[in-house]
Amino acid sequence: MNFFNNLSGTELITLATILAIYLSQGLNPDEVDTLGNFFAALGANLSTIATSEANTIINDNL
Repeated sequence: MNFFNNLSGTELITLATILAIYLSQGLNPDEVDTLGNFFAALGANLSTIATSEANTIINDNL
């Protein structure tokens, strides 16, 4: 995942925009909404995991 760490904020936004346009091609609005909700849930879960791991590291160092 080092690839994402090397991208600037602008590059990440551009990549996300390109992927969203590509993935939505040929889908109806309900399908696009479902896909968007899936990725929102995925992002929220990844953030929760990262927070949990960071808290574990902090607690282990106390």
